[in-house]
Amino acid sequence: MHSTHRTTTATHRSPWLSLAAAALLAACVQSPQAAVPQPGAALPSGATSVVQEHGCGANGQPAALRSAQDGLKAQGMALKARCDLQTGAWVVQVIVVDGMRASKVVRGPLADGGEVDMGTPSGVLTSATQNLSPDVHYNRQWLRALMAHHQFDNLPGAWWHYAQRGAPAGADDTDLAAR
Repeated sequence: MHSTHRTTTATHRSPWLSLAAAALLAACVQSPQAAVPQPGAALPSGATSVVQEHGCGANGQPAALRSAQDGLKAQGMALKARCDLQTGAWVVQVIVVDGMRASKVVRGPLADGGEVDMGTPSGVLTSATQNLSPDVHYNRQWLRALMAHHQFDNLPGAWWHYAQRGAPAGADDTDLAAR
């Protein structure tokens, strides 16, 4: 009788476990960076980090990305980048380290430790760009130019999504030449 009670209790828990797993999966789809530990979370202010996973930077962190990070340090900012496993491209985020130095390069609110204003957080897709402030448009164009200088192309539909030139693109990526 005691073993039957355990089976019954386990049977009653399994729908809840399935529901919890489904909720976690839905959270991952809605906000992938919330479900994955941020690469620079435990680093001191101003430090940069890159998560190297299969796909992006399979041979380690690209020298071009390190070069972009070094350039931003001199401008009072830090570049955080992580690999998007679905596309094999980089998801980038620019953090303000020194608002006074950063104000010479980018626009908008520049609180130390905060993100440079790009209109939406890194990883969030939006379809309407016409409702964004001039500062946001400027900052997005600045980031595209910075990354292009370091051999990274902005992927269509997301200000924060970049592929290294010459690196194989994922199956879901749009032809960059057609842009």
